[in-house]
Amino acid sequence: MQKKGFIFIIIVIVAIFLGIGYFVNSMNNQFSGPPALTVSEEIGDLGKIMPDKVQTHIFTLKNEGGEALVIEKVQATCGCTATVLSEEEIAPGKTTPLEVTFNPKGYEGVVSKPFYIYSNDPETPKKRIAIKADIEHIASPEIQISTNLWNLGLLTKGNSNKLALIISNQGDLNLDIESIDIPEHIHYDPELLIFPKQLAPEEEVEISFTYDSSEQETGVVREYVRLVTNDPNRKNVTLRIEGYIKEKEHIVSIRPLEHIVTNENAEQDGYEAKFLLKNNSEELLQIVSVQSSVDYLKPMSQNMNLAPGEEREIIIQINQEQFADLDINKELQQYIYLNITLPVRFTPELQ
Repeated sequence: MQKKGFIFIIIVIVAIFLGIGYFVNSMNNQFSGPPALTVSEEIGDLGKIMPDKVQTHIFTLKNEGGEALVIEKVQATCGCTATVLSEEEIAPGKTTPLEVTFNPKGYEGVVSKPFYIYSNDPETPKKRIAIKADIEHIASPEIQISTNLWNLGLLTKGNSNKLALIISNQGDLNLDIESIDIPEHIHYDPELLIFPKQLAPEEEVEISFTYDSSEQETGVVREYVRLVTNDPNRKNVTLRIEGYIKEKEHIVSIRPLEHIVTNENAEQDGYEAKFLLKNNSEELLQIVSVQSSVDYLKPMSQNMNLAPGEEREIIIQINQEQFADLDINKELQQYIYLNITLPVRFTPELQ
């Protein structure tokens, strides 16, 4: 009897070892081959959430292969999401959690944000998954400005540049523009816009700014106008100012208005060429004489005074009687000379 009991125990022990061997062999057959990444779900649905509440979702990563799975990186496509991976190497058959945090601030309605898992899985080295949420609307003011950049371009020192900025409220509560911060050389009419300024939904206001470069240094301009508001998503709104201020050039500009054109059948007594002369300086421009390089060109003005910024036409005539001396089968080019006074100022040294 004891011998039968002993044989039964031996049989049970052998059966246990055979079972363990079978289980191990089955596991080895189940997880074989190269590493293989699987994810608990393709899209982590957060459901309906509030825009002021940060949400977290846990994905489960599993290695269905027979070799170690190495997660090289998890790349988000938006700054509103962040990821935390518990383990970067996953043994065959094992799992690890991937925590994804989503900040819904500034979003509304159904939003989906993808991100990518890079691994040594030869079949899917770049796995795409996403976080999804339906973000509820919260009534609030929303500021919009017509432009974020005021480009001065190339501005001559002493000149000014103007900008009409439109500020509107695109939200569903009153917008309070609490204050404005501007550089001292930028001006607007404070009587037309008194801060704090309140805008109802869909209401807008226009501010006319003037940039005065008189006291500014030459070179690159990088400055800002800042508005302080009660918009929960844009407490501070910035208008960027860029450009370049150059030294004022004291020059005289001349450009042709009409060229002299001749033909053999002309019945008029003469022909004219017109030039526009402009004083771009801040000084009175005195032209004491206007002369030509040949006798058959006759300037109609001999002297003139131009105030700063003033323009004046110079007319040059050629008489029909002199055509016989010219070869009108080719283009002729001659010159007009302007004699201009240039003041030279100096202070004698006192003895």
